[in-house]
Amino acid sequence: MKINIFNECKDRTLNEKHIRRLVRKVVKKEKAKLGTLNIIITDNAYLRGLNRMFLKKNRVTNVISFTIDDVSEIYVSREKSRSNEELFYFILHGLLHVIGYEHNNKQEELRMEDKCLAYLSNA
Repeated sequence: MKINIFNECKDRTLNEKHIRRLVRKVVKKEKAKLGTLNIIITDNAYLRGLNRMFLKKNRVTNVISFTIDDVSEIYVSREKSRSNEELFYFILHGLLHVIGYEHNNKQEELRMEDKCLAYLSNA
C-alpha cells in the first residue's frame, strides 16, 4: 500500500510518519487491502465543493472519502479539525469508509466512532 499525504493548508505541520503508521496499523488490523491511499488536508470551501458535486449536499463536512479502482482518497477539512488528534480522528473515519464501513443508522455511527477512538488510544 502506498500512502501519499498532501497538506494544502500550510498553517499546520503534520506528523506524516505518525499518520502513515496509524493508517497501516488500522489497515492491517481490519485485514483490508488497499492500493494507493491519498490523504488530502484542505479547507472548508474545497470540501463543500466535493460534497455538493458528489453527494448533492451544499454544506461543509469534516471528511469525505472516495475509492476508484485501486486508488482511495480521504479529504479532511483542516478548519474543522481544531487539533491534531481531531485531524487523526477524521482521517481514521475516512479510512474506515474506504475499508467499507458506513453509518446509515445510530448503531453503525457509534460503531465507527468507537473504532476510531480505540485506534487513536492505541496509537
